[in-house]
Amino acid sequence: MKCIRCRKEIPSESLYCLYCGKKQSAEKKKAHRRPNGTGTVSRDSRCQNSWIAHAPSSGGKRIYLGSFPTAKSAQNAIDNYLREGCPEMYYATLAEIYQLWSEIHYRQVSESAVRLYSSTWKRFAEIQHLKMHDVRTVHFQKIINQANSESACHAIRTLAVLVCRYALENDIIQKNYAEFIRIPRFEKSEKKIFTPEEIALLWEHSADKRVQLILFLIYTGLRIGEAASLKVSDVDFEHGYFICGEKTKAGRNRIVPFPANVPEIAEFVKGWIQETSGKTVLNATTAQLRHQYFYSALADLHLSEPDSMEHGIYKFSGAHHTPHSTRHTFASLSVSAGIAPEHLRKIIGHAKYSTTAEIYIHQNLEELKSEMEKIKKI
Repeated sequence: MKCIRCRKEIPSESLYCLYCGKKQSAEKKKAHRRPNGTGTVSRDSRCQNSWIAHAPSSGGKRIYLGSFPTAKSAQNAIDNYLREGCPEMYYATLAEIYQLWSEIHYRQVSESAVRLYSSTWKRFAEIQHLKMHDVRTVHFQKIINQANSESACHAIRTLAVLVCRYALENDIIQKNYAEFIRIPRFEKSEKKIFTPEEIALLWEHSADKRVQLILFLIYTGLRIGEAASLKVSDVDFEHGYFICGEKTKAGRNRIVPFPANVPEIAEFVKGWIQETSGKTVLNATTAQLRHQYFYSALADLHLSEPDSMEHGIYKFSGAHHTPHSTRHTFASLSVSAGIAPEHLRKIIGHAKYSTTAEIYIHQNLEELKSEMEKIKKI
């Protein structure tokens, strides 16, 4: 070869000229061009470090296989496609992938988790028809931006990540775009609780079963889902307590004594059990307790004014009482009554608490019952 400066003959593949010392530049390798009819690889105009792979056209339209970090990985994607054919689920929609994922995942999680995933999935309605390999971060982000709470945003992101991970494991997509979702910042508002005047109004209408539910939640600290799943077999009137719980390990199978100074609460439960023919105390779903009991009663008593109702669902625009308001109210009443923090955490299920022997249960039951006696009727 000849030196690029002095043009003298030098050994081939020399890095420097032996005569003038000029560094020799290596010839750039020409990009490998795929044979006609075997697909194409091109650089993504939006990102220099991304390569797009298209399989050979089918019916006059090229088949998009995805975006890849290197040209070689894009080439490999086309080669795999030509060798193995289009994956069976390649054209599956987001809804179809969710269905396949849920059939497996729902067997491994609690009923409350299934309810959360199912309700969260409804928020994906506008993109459920999209092909899974066409869904991008921007689609998920749009749904996140429409949510009105931080907890809803985290639920949406978690579901999107899990479904995308399933698609990734099955080679339907090459990247989990849900991992790039950004959670907007929400200002934390003070939790709304029931005032003494509002609780007094509830007691005035305590003959109403719907109002009884609200008072039961206020004086026990249960979540509304826990009230819905409370079993008749888990209520012990003789010893004055019941066993309930869901959502977290600390909250499951916890002992909640009836407040001795508010005997009406135990009487409410006795009445419900006499009416029911099922295994659960209230014989109703969480949705029924939420809308047909809780919000319906508050609307009739003008304690929360819904703007409208659509398909049995109350719509609110401003601050209002929610079922979780009763839990915060219970915590507030307990603190005011002087219940020790460690006992309060056990009652509402926010501490690690497990019982391994009957005597341990008995000792803790008496202790917790003593604490609950501090709560007085308003």
